Amino acid sequence: YITLGLMLYRAGRFPESEEAFRVAIELSPQRANTRAYLAFVLLAQGRADEALAAALEEPERWFRLEALAVVHYVAGRRKEADDTLRELIEAGADPAAYQIASVYAVRQEPDSAFEWFERAYRLRDTGLAEMKSNPRLRPLHGDPRWPEFLAKVGLPA
Repeated sequence: YITLGLMLYRAGRFPESEEAFRVAIELSPQRANTRAYLAFVLLAQGRADEALAAALEEPERWFRLEALAVVHYVAGRRKEADDTLRELIEAGADPAAYQIASVYAVRQEPDSAFEWFERAYRLRDTGLAEMKSNPRLRPLHGDPRWPEFLAKVGLPA
């Protein structure tokens, strides 16, 4: 159900993705990242309050902080977004380099996003494998560094 939810999320089929993530949570309530992805799906549907509630319930700290930083930013709560991003960087700069880059992408801060992608690359962060299909990275697709970085990690442009 998690994989189904991810595929539906990436395809823009948000109601179906939400349903799959809710089943996944029912089956495995403590699994990391499921509630964070649910938060992103709810946010994509314009349901910021529900997204915040889902993000707050995410058991894995890095994914919770990533989701909170994104939800706060999209909801216009800049101070909370900045504070949460700072906490994410302080708590897990190395293991969460890809998550930090994705927050910067949502914030439309491409220089910072690519700086963190480079760090993720040096660390062999497995999150990079999903970067081409991650909807939160779409603000970077027009940047000339995007196809160059995809090629660097072995993904077709």
